Amino acid sequence: MKGHPRMNNQFMDEIHTPYGSFAIVSAIPSHKVIVREMLIEAAEWMAGIGVQQWIPQQFTIEEINRYFAEREIYLLIREEQPVGMFTLQTSDPEYWGALNEEGFSYLHRLTVRSSWRGKQLGSAMIEWAAKRTKQLNRGVLRLDCWDGNEKLNRMYESIGFVRKGSGEKQGRGYNLYEMNITTQ
Repeated sequence: MKGHPRMNNQFMDEIHTPYGSFAIVSAIPSHKVIVREMLIEAAEWMAGIGVQQWIPQQFTIEEINRYFAEREIYLLIREEQPVGMFTLQTSDPEYWGALNEEGFSYLHRLTVRSSWRGKQLGSAMIEWAAKRTKQLNRGVLRLDCWDGNEKLNRMYESIGFVRKGSGEKQGRGYNLYEMNITTQ
């Protein structure tokens, strides 16, 4: 699995699951199209099941360029094909407001391609993000979740995230979660 030359020459790590091994690589600017495609696919899937967390139109080229400028973007790779992704950033005042703390890891855009959903790859990526957070000497991994997505909120709590608050943006409520990495 080392190398994944079509995706990125910078192999970072490997995740082992009951469904096989996957590489985690750091996305580079030439991956912008695939990152955008995965996010639009996820938004369309969400809309199809009645989850109005993301809308496909929000993932413009400008938005993806902003992600590459402001975030660390990671791709989950299987047989040289991206099957998932997520981003990390060191601050998130947009969602966390007064609770925002610089130097934590804030996870966003956790996405698994439709053909790989239901295989606990989201949890595997979060587990790796926690490991990466610790490697970067950031003591806390944080994320937010639309409060109307009960299944996802329960999943975050089941894997060790603690609800730290809530907020509202553009008329939608969301919950704020964190996991203390130093106690893991």
